[in-house]
Amino acid sequence: MEHAVYFWSALIGCTLLVIQVILQIIGLGGDHEMDSTSPNADFDSGDVGNLDPAHGTQGNIFFGILSFKTLVAFAGIFGLTGLALERSTLGPINRIAFAALAGFVAMVVVAYMMRALYNLGSSGSVVIRNALGHQAEVYLRIPGKGEGHGKVTVEIQGRTFELPAVTDGEEIATGRVVKVVEIIGSETVKVVPA
Repeated sequence: MEHAVYFWSALIGCTLLVIQVILQIIGLGGDHEMDSTSPNADFDSGDVGNLDPAHGTQGNIFFGILSFKTLVAFAGIFGLTGLALERSTLGPINRIAFAALAGFVAMVVVAYMMRALYNLGSSGSVVIRNALGHQAEVYLRIPGKGEGHGKVTVEIQGRTFELPAVTDGEEIATGRVVKVVEIIGSETVKVVPA
């Protein structure tokens, strides 16, 4: 009975894995299970494509790694590990425990690899919140005491952007270096002299 469980788990898991790889190669294996975004602008005030369970997008770390691909990885590695340990001196409970542990490790590794691949193919939308704490250069003078907008150039996610800027302090002249301290609205930043 134990052999049959390992054998069928390995056979089904590895077969589905091979099918998934072939579908990916020919372009039919879209990664829809992790596509939680529909960006429609250059800027997004939220976290575009944030799949970090700690930030609540997936709600729970278990559900953050649970997908068809990770279940296939678990089944395949669980079965193969169980088959490899069958002739060992370990008892059945220990074999099952080691096989389940190996399957779980494979599941987590595949989840993080898929997340990394997903992030490589992200939409390119910029999360303006990533500008917080960064230095910027004043492009057009910023009137003092919030009495108008100026412009700053700031690097966000490896790209340079020109954004509207305000300040609560004195007027800031063109060319000065400032620090982004707050995001106002969808793309305006509040700055202070650096």
